[in-house]
Amino acid sequence: MTGARRPGGRGRERRLGWLGWLGIGVIALVLVVIVWLLRTPVPSSFAPEPEEKREELAPLGAYELFFGDTRAVGLQREVRYLPRRHDLEEDARTAIAALIEGSLEGGISPWPTTATLEDLFVSTMGTLYVNFDGGLRAAAPAGDYIEWLLAASLTRTLCTNFPEIRGVRLLIDGESGGWLIRRLPLDATLTAPMFMEGP
Repeated sequence: MTGARRPGGRGRERRLGWLGWLGIGVIALVLVVIVWLLRTPVPSSFAPEPEEKREELAPLGAYELFFGDTRAVGLQREVRYLPRRHDLEEDARTAIAALIEGSLEGGISPWPTTATLEDLFVSTMGTLYVNFDGGLRAAAPAGDYIEWLLAASLTRTLCTNFPEIRGVRLLIDGESGGWLIRRLPLDATLTAPMFMEGP
């Protein structure tokens, strides 16, 4: 029989129609969600870090630190990886802070942990002036070797890591006269070659 429809044909067409509308509805919903996500501002917790925090994450660089060797006759070298910002004064502060922290490899440290770096600046001639508070002198262990080691450790560390530094001048509470402890004059400019050998 021509043109005859099979029983239940209309119902199947209706069902396919509903399935089609359901599919279109799902696709539309997905598109709305995607557009909403693209237009929604990033929450503040995902905002880029401020400039100050980015600076704290400076890349690490190898610093050569010098402490007394275990036989107390000279210096021993210790490599430490610390933030390097390529700013002479900031990086010099980082190196000095690591010296005060002490050796991680058993070297003799002359630095009292209470020592405080007050200030530092470099002259146009390449001399780095390093000003410590009076607590350095008061708390440093006694002995000529320790006084030599304070100067040697600081000078070799700074001059080795920073070729721009040609010499180091120590100050205590801003004073550049008198003695570091009892023998080393504060008015002397210290250079790396002075500390290539033991005291």
